[in-house]
Amino acid sequence: MRDRFSWYFFSKDDYDAAWDIGILTVDTNVILDLYRYNKSTREALLLALESFKGRFWISHQTAKEFIKNRRVVITDMRNDFERATKPIDDLEKALMTTVGTIRGCRVIPRELSEALEKDVRAASEALRAGIDKESKEVPDFEDADEIVQRLESALDGHIGTEPDSISDDLKEAERRKEQKIPPGYLDDSKDGLGFAGDYLMWKQILAHSKAQNAPIILVTSETKEDWWEKKSGKTLNPRLELLQEAFDETGRKILIYHTDQFLRLHQERIGKKADDAVFEEIREYSLAREPAVSVSQEVDTADNGSNNGRLRISVLRPVRNFTGTGRFKPGLSSSPEVSARLVESPDGAPSARVRSNTGTTYDFNVHVHSNEHDKALPVGEYLLEYEASCGPQSITSADADGTE
Repeated sequence: MRDRFSWYFFSKDDYDAAWDIGILTVDTNVILDLYRYNKSTREALLLALESFKGRFWISHQTAKEFIKNRRVVITDMRNDFERATKPIDDLEKALMTTVGTIRGCRVIPRELSEALEKDVRAASEALRAGIDKESKEVPDFEDADEIVQRLESALDGHIGTEPDSISDDLKEAERRKEQKIPPGYLDDSKDGLGFAGDYLMWKQILAHSKAQNAPIILVTSETKEDWWEKKSGKTLNPRLELLQEAFDETGRKILIYHTDQFLRLHQERIGKKADDAVFEEIREYSLAREPAVSVSQEVDTADNGSNNGRLRISVLRPVRNFTGTGRFKPGLSSSPEVSARLVESPDGAPSARVRSNTGTTYDFNVHVHSNEHDKALPVGEYLLEYEASCGPQSITSADADGTE
């Protein structure tokens, strides 16, 4: 069996070869996350990447996506400090309402409500001061970007060259997406050619492994099922199709790790004591990147003038709002008017408002928002009915070819 499925079975020698002489590569979010992490987590991961200098390499696709998204991530990171202060303001407003209610109860001594107000205000001010301190200590990445400087040194020119053409690769990415062949087929909602990003990176990694005749360690921040085998919500192992394809294409085995798994193993191999706080922060970012919803569509009527049916949206973690995307098959003759209403939701869910929109002839979005500021939409299934119509200007296929 081991001879027949050698791409699946890993020996200690296989692991040692990958870690000792293999090539380390990462996806884009692994290095973009360096801007998102706090100082200790950022430093731990940078040191691990730097330890592979001479064997650390990234694909052209990864480098291209890093350049495209770097400033966006830096801006979002800065905005996080501003967003963090709003809940403090909300807490103080809620406090004053609570204090007023308690003071209205004449049997309650006034000093109790005053003590409550004093303690919460002191806690709020301490939290604001802490956020302000952290904000000032974050490096000015636009002025002097230590992350880019250290990555350039660690990579030392080991970045994949740009392909002459990717037209055939895009066709293959489209085929794999339609047939749900990993990786990346769950990226259908990404803008432009984003749906093909994972496949382009994957192909370039395999080509480099083959050219160098070396095993690969791939570190990814991805958590979706187009990268990982999952059962009952638990991640088991990388998709077997990926392991087999890598071996068939290169003759070498590939190790695929989540960022926290890679860092933990690296620290174990160098004999460094693991820092659980670092791993927890990485896992939190990975969890936040997981899809909040999964969507299935049930169509009642569909032609080139209208489409009616239902979206069943499973919310996988509590959220304030979520969006579900539906498809028009066949495509409509023009961009339609779309309406939707929520007909079923989990027990205990707050009231919600629904908004729908589209600007295309092939898909539409339904947005659901909690009406209660302090209450999230709980985990569970939400059923929405939708109607889409192009109006009287639409034509049927019978009209188009002159039949009756």
